[in-house]
Amino acid sequence: MGGLKAESIRQWVLSELLATYNFPTDWLRSRIILVDSDSTHAPVENFFGVVVLTPTGNPFLWVSIQSPGYASEAERLLREVLLIDPHAGIGIASDGSLKGTKVLRRRFDTDQCEIVNDLEPYASPAWMSIRTTYVAGLQGEQQLWFDHRGLTPLSQRVENVFFEAQSHIRDIDGMHADEALDEVSKILYCKLYDEEMTVAGQPYKMQRMVYGCTEELAATVRSIYREANDYDVRVFGLRIPGYKRSRGVFTSRIRLSSPALVKVVETFQQYDIAHSDVDVKGRAFQKMLSPTMRAGMGQFFTPEPVVRFMVSVVGPQVHDLILDPFCGSARFLTASLQYVGTDRSGTGEKMFHEFAFGKLHGVEKSDRMVRIAMTDMRLQGDGHSNIRCTDALLPFTNYPDLYPESFDAILTNPPFGSVLGPEAVSQLGSFSLATGRKSVPLEILGLERCVQFLRPGGRMGIVVPDGLLANRSAQYVRDWVDKNMKVRAIVSLPIETFTPFGASVKTSILFARKWRHDERYGSDYPVFLGRIDNIGYDATGRARDNSDVDALTTQVKEFFVREGW
Repeated sequence: MGGLKAESIRQWVLSELLATYNFPTDWLRSRIILVDSDSTHAPVENFFGVVVLTPTGNPFLWVSIQSPGYASEAERLLREVLLIDPHAGIGIASDGSLKGTKVLRRRFDTDQCEIVNDLEPYASPAWMSIRTTYVAGLQGEQQLWFDHRGLTPLSQRVENVFFEAQSHIRDIDGMHADEALDEVSKILYCKLYDEEMTVAGQPYKMQRMVYGCTEELAATVRSIYREANDYDVRVFGLRIPGYKRSRGVFTSRIRLSSPALVKVVETFQQYDIAHSDVDVKGRAFQKMLSPTMRAGMGQFFTPEPVVRFMVSVVGPQVHDLILDPFCGSARFLTASLQYVGTDRSGTGEKMFHEFAFGKLHGVEKSDRMVRIAMTDMRLQGDGHSNIRCTDALLPFTNYPDLYPESFDAILTNPPFGSVLGPEAVSQLGSFSLATGRKSVPLEILGLERCVQFLRPGGRMGIVVPDGLLANRSAQYVRDWVDKNMKVRAIVSLPIETFTPFGASVKTSILFARKWRHDERYGSDYPVFLGRIDNIGYDATGRARDNSDVDALTTQVKEFFVREGW
């Protein structure tokens, strides 16, 4: 370090850092810590300087100091530190001269550092000026920042708040809609944790007025994110085998810049999301989710009229164990939760709680979609711990807590359109419909896996391409279905059903029940055949009047009342 002493670093902090950027002098030795190669805070070898900590003891600003003429070395070390620190997003590199001083900001989306003009001066947190009056008993706005009694529940009037947060991310950081949706899910994860873990009478951490600068708040939120994930894994890992491996999707870091992150916090800070009405939260999330799916994530999305129709026909009950093996955003699961919750007659609170937290299960390969699904499930009032980030087509030995013939009902819209060759099929589980074939369409394997998951007597509603029901080449699939399932209804969907979401394949919904062990398969029985002509929107996604979904729902359910499953 060229002989630079700790005392000279301290003098530089006093004369430059504190004076220039207004950091409180009483932070010295408590929140402004001198760092050298022997320090417990030393992040990399040969680093000299200081670190400025958040109120919870996490770094939010690093200062790398070198002797005069060694500005490039100070900058190099600062870049190393910023890229390994999970919380801090900014730092100063200096050789003690004005020319040799630079402010660097970390980009969490690209793992690069860029030079910015200057550091934001620190301002005394607004919370400090009202703390005394709060303690003295002042009510109203001053109480807002302390516990859920002062926060405002979401209402119909502010149902756009999640979409507003997503829009801020797109405007500030230029992220695509799907990326911004993913980041909103992460911040909601933090917000819910902050609300649930903060002791009444203490300030929430995710409040702008508690902090004196953007970077201090941003670093705090990043630390909350890690703390929330650690807590989640620790709690659920005790009772769910392999929880960290299959559900630990919130380890992917927050990719937002500090200004975008703080803007989202400001958007959410006045609302009590944990205690808001479940229906309002669900609608608010869907207002953000639906346009994002139309903007390029349609492969993970089933239109709402189709979801409601399928859930209503299958009719999940509070005692049912339900699975969507290709859950995407988990809309079938949240809709099932809403369906069971709507009619609570004869259902005790304990039974419904067990249903919400233990009987709704999903599998999804995309970690981004799992974060979105878990967020929506948590907002809807829960079951988020049962969404697994894995491939539903692997051998069953890969699933520590999923077993064949376990589920009472399956509701799903599996991926289709891809044809798997022998190499791909060999990496998956055992499938009768793939035996002896050089290639097999993905939707065929998806169908068989759903049947494998169902217990005897279990019910299934599944979206399938029409070719599976009509093409001569798929006759072997239909024969297999007849042998394993009692087909109860086939409902044709209009071509525009998935067109607004980027798919133009003609599809139908197959409702079937798995044969019980004591039943003879293949005997004659009635099957409901129906067709939806007006799904409620056109090929562009614009709403259409006179949808026939509700009328057909009634007809199918009347058929099941007469004929049974």
